Amino acid sequence: MENWIQHVANPKKLYLAWQAPENFNERFRWIVAELLPDPAGLSLRYVDDPEEFKRLNSGKTIERIRELGYAGYPAFNQKRSLHTEGVVDALLRRLPPRSRPDFDAYKKLFRLAPDLVLSDIALLAMTEAKLPSDGFSVVNPFDTEGANLDLMLEIAGYRHYASTLSSPPRVGDRVVIVDEPENSYDENAVMVTRGGEKIGNINRLQAKAFRSWLNERQVEAVIERLNGRPDHPRAFVFVKVRLVANQFAA
Repeated sequence: MENWIQHVANPKKLYLAWQAPENFNERFRWIVAELLPDPAGLSLRYVDDPEEFKRLNSGKTIERIRELGYAGYPAFNQKRSLHTEGVVDALLRRLPPRSRPDFDAYKKLFRLAPDLVLSDIALLAMTEAKLPSDGFSVVNPFDTEGANLDLMLEIAGYRHYASTLSSPPRVGDRVVIVDEPENSYDENAVMVTRGGEKIGNINRLQAKAFRSWLNERQVEAVIERLNGRPDHPRAFVFVKVRLVANQFAA
């Protein structure tokens, strides 16, 4: 049975993230800018201070991302740190227009019900506005105040675990999301397990929110979608975050 997102909160901020092309074999997701809601929609502020950049990117440097080919978002000149005009429109061009007859089918890919009303900013947050051609995406760090949230997320690193599992995952399988302090790459990591086996991680840009929820909320999840290529399988989970008194079926 498909799940549908019913509880959404408008984000206080978003990140513009970038990944290097696959030929670099470095799939780290870099934070390159903050997207902040304002009366005009969104403003974009490049993270160009070297120390702030390192803090947001696990100690990695601006020089390193440039070596990988990063040159800023094409619509916003890096010579200006702050852009306040046309940000929402530029990012919405990464999505199908709402006027398209098949827009509801596009929303369904992200388990957004046809009758769910979303602001442009919430739509960017829920879909991530990814294109296969440029490595950019919009990431919601879930810095929100909503008591209850529904999310659909891709499991980071799933392709590295898929072939080693004792049995292949199936849509509808329950998964458990837990802290992973023993992770040798990131002591703040949050992992996804199924039947006691690790199948991947929560995106590091969203792990902080999950660590908070795991302490304060009820977090339950199921595998919602499996796709990708044989050499690059992908798995997505549907997550319900609830106040402790609520039930998963709510």
